Amino acid sequence: MPEKMSTMHIRPLTSLLFERYQRDGFLLLPPDFLSSGVLQDAIALMPEILRSDDPSRVLERDNATVRSVYGLHRTYPQVHAITRHPLLLGAVEQLVGGGVYVHQSKINFKAPFSGDQWEWHQDFVYWLQNDGIPKPDLVNASIFLDEVTEFNGPLTFIPGSHRRGVLSGKLADGMPAGYEDAPAWVSTLTAEEKFNVDTSVIDDLARTNGLVSPKGPAGSVLLFHPNLLHASAPNLSPFRRTVLILVYNSVANTSGGVANPRPPFLADPDVRALRPLVPTATEGMPR
Repeated sequence: MPEKMSTMHIRPLTSLLFERYQRDGFLLLPPDFLSSGVLQDAIALMPEILRSDDPSRVLERDNATVRSVYGLHRTYPQVHAITRHPLLLGAVEQLVGGGVYVHQSKINFKAPFSGDQWEWHQDFVYWLQNDGIPKPDLVNASIFLDEVTEFNGPLTFIPGSHRRGVLSGKLADGMPAGYEDAPAWVSTLTAEEKFNVDTSVIDDLARTNGLVSPKGPAGSVLLFHPNLLHASAPNLSPFRRTVLILVYNSVANTSGGVANPRPPFLADPDVRALRPLVPTATEGMPR
């Protein structure tokens, strides 16, 4: 049967939540924001995703532990359906002010004891320089597939740093250690950031705005701006930290073209606006 789609776009974020996102650059929504089936569908896919052995999979520097797998919304119908969840899609549309498509999707694994760090960086500069996306009219939607605690490598943000624009001033040359034989585009996906932010900028912003590490149970949804400065420590715990990240971009903000496009699993060329699926049950609303 053809899947059901709705032309009604829900606006689930209150004015308070919308204003908080504009101020801080992120929102942490509770596990009941999405239906429990979303979490179950994503978790059920993980064994198959971990077994994938193609260029969309990126390993840690040990060349054995899976770090990330990209392009999931293109490969798995279950993930494609999650991207069109009416509450998730509605929230993102509110934040960017119109229709969106998924520019990139991935699962980031932080394996117990071996999940590596992510250095301080902003996301938008990668999409600007590598994919030709002109403005930071994107939203990262991160769905916690495991509980995220202070011990297993949560994201750390500098609240409000997104309002400073692009801060990444240094371009690191060459391939990071352990990835010397990988394709050039892999250098944008490793623990050593390609576009570095000067430590003096990080120091100034952190002292002024503070540091925050959003944490919560599996099923929590973290929305954050692509210019928000963020990093994460290694996973020092025996507990896995896995998140599904969907990068939504405004359909009015598509690429103007680049000389060497990245693979479709990193920069989806399908820029048609997503339409929400018809809910099959009553969904929770943010409180």
